[in-house]
Order: sequence, then C-alpha cells, then structure tokens
Amino acid sequence: MSISWGKRQRFKFNSDGGLNIWTPPAAAGVFAITYKQDPVNRPKSHTVLYFGQGENLSQEAPQISTYMTEYWRGGLDELQVFVHPMAGSSSFDRARVVQQLVSEYAPLVADD
Repeated sequence: MSISWGKRQRFKFNSDGGLNIWTPPAAAGVFAITYKQDPVNRPKSHTVLYFGQGENLSQEAPQISTYMTEYWRGGLDELQVFVHPMAGSSSFDRARVVQQLVSEYAPLVADD
C-alpha cells in the first residue's frame, strides 16, 4: 500500500506496517506516523500524527517509538508507519521535505 502526500510537490510513501512491529530500513528517508480516525466508515483514510526524517531509519526507530508513546494515548498497534525513501539525500534535503509536509498538513505532534 502506498500514499502520496504533498500539495506543492507530491511524495510517495510506502506502508511499513504498524509502529509496534516496525522494522525500518537501514536507509535515509522521510517517514510519517499515522492513525485512522474512523476505521469503520473510512478504513483507507489516515490522519498524520508526525512527519520525521533520518539518515538511517533503523537507528531512529527506538527513539521514534519512545517519542510517540509520550503523545499517543492509544496503543502503539493503532499507529501506522509510511516511508518515503531518499537514498543519497542530505539532512537538508530530507528536512526540506518534512518542512513542506508539516506546513501543508499540520500534523498533531511536532518536534519542539
């Protein structure tokens, strides 16, 4: 399953499954943490909680899970992860994508 986000520029994100069982790739990319507000009536609709990025997502996973448990009052099994791979990208490139998506979608959780 994939989802595209972005109004000015579109970015394709691939489903990486639930946050509670996420085994992220050892690669650079941007990720989104989502949940379903109305899984019965709108089962394909995802609400973004958080956009983030990392040079090696496999190293970021423990911190991401810890960070989300501070904000999410439901179970981690309710949260889904989507990844937009960005091989060979710089931190600046990934931060630019995250900044665009945060400004366009206003996720519920943001870095301080």
